[in-house]
Amino acid sequence: MENSLAGDWKVRRTMIDFLTGATYRFAGDAVVTADAFTEHGLMRIGSREMPASRSYRLKPCGSSMRVLHADGRDFIELEPKAAQFVHHQCGADLYAGRFFFRGPGEWAEAWRVKGPRKNYASLGRFWRVP
Repeated sequence: MENSLAGDWKVRRTMIDFLTGATYRFAGDAVVTADAFTEHGLMRIGSREMPASRSYRLKPCGSSMRVLHADGRDFIELEPKAAQFVHHQCGADLYAGRFFFRGPGEWAEAWRVKGPRKNYASLGRFWRVP
């Protein structure tokens, strides 16, 4: 899979923690290169704001793209499809995700995460910076 996502993106994400009832909102910027995805912005919890970031390594794998944690541990594989389901077992936690690629300038990801100490849903929307 050629990295057609390469470039600068804006991102907005809402997360609902079903254990605490809290809603988290993230707003920031993402950069996708041939071998990395990085995201930086602000996380809002109620009236509090704090810096937040995440990063992944990207590795082409035939027509797909492997997404690895920053330390190289395996995470998910994205295929060149408009909509797809992914999952990742991390210890006792199951990450079930859906990706929706809406053309070259917009995509979204939805996650449902459940485990002994986690129970949340997340919906993020990305759009390309002109």
